[in-house]
Amino acid sequence: MKRITIFLLIVSLLSACDTSSNKGGEKTIFVTITPLKRIVEEITCGDFHVEVLVPEGASPETFEPTARQLTALNEASKVYAIGLIDFEQNLISNLDKGLVVDLSEGIETMQGSCSHGHKHHSHGIDPHTWTSPRALMTMARTISGSLMADYPDSTKYLEAAEHLIERIEALDNHCKESVERSSTEAILIYHPAYTYYARDYGIRQIAIEHDGKEPSPRQLTSIIAEARKGDIHTILIQPQYSTDKVATIARECQAEVVVTNPLAEDILLEIQRVTDIICSNDE
Repeated sequence: MKRITIFLLIVSLLSACDTSSNKGGEKTIFVTITPLKRIVEEITCGDFHVEVLVPEGASPETFEPTARQLTALNEASKVYAIGLIDFEQNLISNLDKGLVVDLSEGIETMQGSCSHGHKHHSHGIDPHTWTSPRALMTMARTISGSLMADYPDSTKYLEAAEHLIERIEALDNHCKESVERSSTEAILIYHPAYTYYARDYGIRQIAIEHDGKEPSPRQLTSIIAEARKGDIHTILIQPQYSTDKVATIARECQAEVVVTNPLAEDILLEIQRVTDIICSNDE
């Protein structure tokens, strides 16, 4: 991380000396993770080229920007960040203050930690805000507000954001009504990616791994007992993990293992899919 910080400072100094370097990236916006890409594209009406920092298949938890990406960031029109992922902290603190927009503003964050490899969120905040439709509505308003501040005459961005928010509100209602109609009280998932979703719709998230570590035999026994008690017959797992990691629990609980992707580009469709999966046993 020190290496990234030093490089960012150097790039910032160089860009301050040559303002003409910003012209090449005037119509480019960066987002830190894939689910933000379509959100920003829809609000900006296709006026900008939107690039994703974390490549497909990579983990945001262990990602570090390349030197080329760091240079491109300084030439971008805007950088939209979830604001709670480790590598984003360096971007927010070291890039131009008006360049990076922290999309965690206005969202009531939750304690938690998640880890991939040997890294974890030292600040103790669960970063998976984007899996909640209600948090996505707040993010859409923040994106719209930042664009209107830069382009006050482009009211189409405001209108596009409102149309998007209407769609997210419809999804929010679908999630709320589906959970209320069902007897769903908890979701069983390998990596805890739906913390905010679970909070917003009044259900529990039972995570199999914690801080990047597999459950101990005692923890495994407890998870199986909790899943049986809750009559849970579906285990969610992300694409980057092998389904072998949940084979024992699936066998003991007679549960189906379903791959879901919290980093899907069409995050609204994926949230709807997850809702339909976890509520399907009762409908």
